[in-house]
Amino acid sequence: MKISTINKTSTPELVVRELLKHIKNGELAPGEKLPPERNLAESFGVSRSSVREAISAMVLVGYLEVTQGKGIFLKEDIPSPHMFTSSLSDVLNAYWIMDIIETRHTLECSVVKLAAARADENDIGKLRETIGRMEEHIKNLEGFYQADFDFHTIICEASNNELLSEMVKMVITRTHDQYLKFMPDTLCEPEQAIETAKRITGCIEKRDTEQAGKEMAGHLNIVPSELVRLIPEAERYRKQFETIFYSMPSGGNEGG
Repeated sequence: MKISTINKTSTPELVVRELLKHIKNGELAPGEKLPPERNLAESFGVSRSSVREAISAMVLVGYLEVTQGKGIFLKEDIPSPHMFTSSLSDVLNAYWIMDIIETRHTLECSVVKLAAARADENDIGKLRETIGRMEEHIKNLEGFYQADFDFHTIICEASNNELLSEMVKMVITRTHDQYLKFMPDTLCEPEQAIETAKRITGCIEKRDTEQAGKEMAGHLNIVPSELVRLIPEAERYRKQFETIFYSMPSGGNEGG
């Protein structure tokens, strides 16, 4: 495969387009192994992180598969190389959102258990006030996302674990930055998110640590479900997410 250098100002989206061009032209055949990430980055004249993002997006939509210890391969049964159903930028954003949600699930389901064991009446009052703001801004996505952000940060603070709290806050901030890229579409059903937030608060008030973790898992699962509605290519990744974290079929306990 002959590779042309990409302009230095290019993004992972342009790397994807270049790879799609090679597929369309027959320069990459089904089942063929791609050069290593380092070689692709050098050939395209871009960073390895840009190549990694591009490859992740193409794995997400079914063009490539990564085999541990063997390399990156063009799949035998690839989709049409002419275009994605969704925009390339949305597909790349979807990959990052799914990646962040996996991280949030790992961290927040532990943090909420700590909060359920350690929260005081002041913390619970703050959570209720924040849920009230979520209801107030149900038609205002920017205001809603801010209230949702505050809800999760209050839970972090109620855990009384400063290091874990700071880690989760950083991840939540990155999540909401990605959410806003999809406005005016919403990546969660506000009513569903509010309902799950109320259940989480109830578990914290009752000091039911295990159920608090389960409710947080459902709350976080709203976003992967809604992402598939906006970006059909994310379905493959969402199924992997459910298999790892929920071990249940699509359409189960979904919470935002």
